[in-house]
Amino acid sequence: MTYPIAMIPYANMAPFKEMGPPEGCNLVDCLPRNSIQALIEKRVWAAAVPVGGLASLKEETEFIGRFGIAVQEQAMSVLFFSDHPFEQFGPPLTIGLTGESASSVRLLYLLLGYQNGFDNPPSLAVKGTPSNGYLVIGDHALRWAQEFERSGTVRGFSHVTDLAVLWHNRFQLPFVFARWVVRVDAPEAAKSALHAWLHRFAREEERLILKAAPKVADRLQLPTAYAERYLKVIRRCLSREDEAGQARFLDELHKHGRRTLFPGADGGENQTVKEDLVQ
Repeated sequence: MTYPIAMIPYANMAPFKEMGPPEGCNLVDCLPRNSIQALIEKRVWAAAVPVGGLASLKEETEFIGRFGIAVQEQAMSVLFFSDHPFEQFGPPLTIGLTGESASSVRLLYLLLGYQNGFDNPPSLAVKGTPSNGYLVIGDHALRWAQEFERSGTVRGFSHVTDLAVLWHNRFQLPFVFARWVVRVDAPEAAKSALHAWLHRFAREEERLILKAAPKVADRLQLPTAYAERYLKVIRRCLSREDEAGQARFLDELHKHGRRTLFPGADGGENQTVKEDLVQ
């Protein structure tokens, strides 16, 4: 018997994957947003869960030390592409959102709210129609960023904004996108194996980054130096400062969050958030 552990299938997690699974466990590819439901349904025992969705897990999980996905300032893979500069972005312009993330969508909501007011968000574009801006994360964001660097435009968008940079500019704090958690009722053998695996990672992170970078570059068709720089930007072993950034994000979400983050362009509510995710 092996214990399933969710693994985000993005480049930012590649150094973890270089170690193979924890002893007695198997790694299951799971998009960030989907990992929340997978834990609730006990399809996995542990995951790097989006911070924006931690509240929905309530007492069901616990942190495994200070491990996750964070950035001091630039994220490089949480990007908002748009046909207007971000500081000019608001209604009646429309947006498209990745369906893969819980934290990044909420971060975009907060940043636009600080700028335009939380009662005046841009609308979601009707599905299948062009939008004025699009939130992209993970490997897709890295590919789009490379195309943007080469040509100055991508998919018709002439501006790109790294959301973590705007967060840092406002609060002078890092941004934490995900935290490693384990179900409180997980078998002790799984908890022990995961604990040992993550602490081994902390000792070997630099070597694992260098080992993962060429593979990431080859898979995403990126320059190796670019892939290595990106992998080094990500903080997987977190600090007290990272925890302060996480706490500030959750406080801001509690203060400003609401059931519907972005209204539908047709007046509907096609981007809803369960209330327990914003309380």
